[in-house]
Amino acid sequence: MTTMEISAHVCNFCDAVASFFKETLKNWQYARQMEANRRVAADLVHLGFNQQKEYDYILMKMNDKTNEEYNK
Repeated sequence: MTTMEISAHVCNFCDAVASFFKETLKNWQYARQMEANRRVAADLVHLGFNQQKEYDYILMKMNDKTNEEYNK
């Protein structure tokens, strides 16, 4: 094997590892954002939005915005 072939294999491996970690980080951030959305919606309900349907509506809108952001 020549040096070019070895470095090409190493680059492919590094790209695969980097891609895996980027995707893992993105999924982790997404899960944390969804949890934050649930907490904020619950806090808003405690602040005066007393009906369950309002909680569901708030959470749905926040999750829709999060999905739009992460699907870009």
